[in-house]
Amino acid sequence: MSSLPYTLYRAAQVREFDRIAIEECSIPGATLMQRAGAAAFDVLRARWPKARSVAVACGEGNNGGDGFVLARLAHEAGLQTRVLQVGDAACLRGDALAAHQALTHNGVCVVPFNAEALRGCDVIVDALFGTGLDRAVSGAWRAAIEAINHAATPVLALDIPSGLHADTGRVLGAAVRATATVSFIALKQGMFTGLGPDHCGAVVFNDLDVPADIFTRAQPSALRLDLTHAPTLAPRSRAAHKGDYGRVLVIGGDHGMAGAARLAAEAA
Repeated sequence: MSSLPYTLYRAAQVREFDRIAIEECSIPGATLMQRAGAAAFDVLRARWPKARSVAVACGEGNNGGDGFVLARLAHEAGLQTRVLQVGDAACLRGDALAAHQALTHNGVCVVPFNAEALRGCDVIVDALFGTGLDRAVSGAWRAAIEAINHAATPVLALDIPSGLHADTGRVLGAAVRATATVSFIALKQGMFTGLGPDHCGAVVFNDLDVPADIFTRAQPSALRLDLTHAPTLAPRSRAAHKGDYGRVLVIGGDHGMAGAARLAAEAA
């Protein structure tokens, strides 16, 4: 796993990185999917080493494909594995379909999603939606998200919690509240803005070993800040007086709009 980057990107930028990795760097999409599923499974084992059963809720796209890979690895590792399909499995295409076939050929049945199947599991994996979601979640998809949230079981989200807008951190009708999220290739700014932090839980990052120079193709949409960027104040004498540390002039406000200026002055 890579350390958490400070650079954040929009969903369209991350999709472009993915395209560059596949088309220009000749990394097959299936290879990236295998790496994503394996990385997520590593996170699951590291965070919940005593887990013996896992339920993986998969959608119809590549995020579901990542979930199928994780489920296959969990089954091979001896975990009791339940794979729950939301949406029509007949809609699976390309790498996601291949991952589904590899899973079923390994003897794991994929069944339609039902909330009862979540009972008794040690960890739930959210592989419903990826970063491309931009519409309100409804119908069976919303019901699945609500069932996951009501299960009172730790949740690992793949790439981004389903239902969370990758650019803004807005909840699109309903969104998974994950215990941890493992994000691939690049961090999405919506994970750190709006309601993103409330839904992502602990964030883990894996760049899937894509070449570092692909990130020079786009400027980050934002930069993440943490305590390493915070200025530190030198220790002050216990006998110090406010006059010992300079003076502050606050300019701002308008008639009836002086609140911010007053707050800044009082804080100083």
